[in-house]
Amino acid sequence: MNMPDLPAAWYVAHTKPRQERTAAEQLRRQDFEVYLPLFKVFREPGRRRCTSDPAPTAHEPMFPRYLFLRPTRTTQSLSVVRSTVGVSRLVMFGHQPATLADDAVQAIRRAEELRETASPADLSPYRPGMAVRLRDPVLGGVQALVQSVSADRVTLLLEILGRPQTVQVEFGRIAPL
Repeated sequence: MNMPDLPAAWYVAHTKPRQERTAAEQLRRQDFEVYLPLFKVFREPGRRRCTSDPAPTAHEPMFPRYLFLRPTRTTQSLSVVRSTVGVSRLVMFGHQPATLADDAVQAIRRAEELRETASPADLSPYRPGMAVRLRDPVLGGVQALVQSVSADRVTLLLEILGRPQTVQVEFGRIAPL
């Protein structure tokens, strides 16, 4: 999508807290090419923003409060960036706007694509063999070992009445030791 008469470098904008998506949309409306790298992360079921969403993952900015942009034409001014809704300022080095080479942005894109293919179990903070404690009101404080992790549950191995037992629990019912 690079035009031959435009520089391949990207400029860096610092956004207001949690307004990366708003800033990106506003800059696109001003005809800038915008890239907001998003990172697929594991979200415990009880911490999802939308409870109707069954997926235990979410996409968060890879670099909170930062996004990359570049003009789509040679005559386009960067001066409008600082007054764009959601943007705090254009990142500067002295009196020059900070730039990032296109190769670096492409490497970030590849990392983002790789992370996108990760399963919820790969993103989960729980791993087989990890020691956890139950948060359950009845069994609160009981320790267990993670046996396996699925998209919405963790299978635990714990000792009940002197015998090893396997139980499945929701992510919100356990905590790492």
